[in-house]
Amino acid sequence: MPEREVVHCSMSSRSNCPEQKGPIMKRGLRYDFSLLALLLIPVGVSVNVVGYQLSSILKFPIFIDQIGTLFVSMIGGPWVGMVTGLMGNVINGMLNPVAFPYALVAMATGFVAGILSRWKWYTNIVGAVAACVVISVFAAIVKALVTLVVFGGVTGAGSDLITAAFLVAGTSLIKSVFSTSIFTSIASTAVDVAVSWIILRKLPDRFLVKFNYGMPYVRKSRIAS
Repeated sequence: MPEREVVHCSMSSRSNCPEQKGPIMKRGLRYDFSLLALLLIPVGVSVNVVGYQLSSILKFPIFIDQIGTLFVSMIGGPWVGMVTGLMGNVINGMLNPVAFPYALVAMATGFVAGILSRWKWYTNIVGAVAACVVISVFAAIVKALVTLVVFGGVTGAGSDLITAAFLVAGTSLIKSVFSTSIFTSIASTAVDVAVSWIILRKLPDRFLVKFNYGMPYVRKSRIAS
């Protein structure tokens, strides 16, 4: 992954950005894992585990287990988000082995979400909605492949009821699994992105500026003041 430098203007002299440049933020695999980013990973993993357990216990047709991954990806970047997703599924897999293969879905979700954060998609609600669609597509593809290859289309989760409905309607197994994955991915990602985005917008500026991917979300109204 190519590395690049991001120049952040100081908050007190934003209008004089060319003359007064703030700290240089380097992005890439070597730089994303700062001390603060590493400390943020356990927080994201804990949120993922809680969401997964709630979804499993209540037999939701969707899993709201990537809120932590998406949140960490938004301010920590793709690599940190990918690690958060992986670790969350590893812990969930210790409680329910079905979660282990779906670590690929969590990793893909974290990486794509982090790339979109690099492109500043979460700075407004339109970008957040568009990001939700893109993440859902990638997650649905990986999820369907894992469900078919590893589990033969049936995992024992609540989403199997949706797959069964498609099968009863005469749809083939492959199409049924992909259709279910698309439906559940859109629904779960919408919830995960919405919660993560709301948390992101509520974070104080003094916290956001400490992360490589946090500066785009600093509120301009506060900068101006």
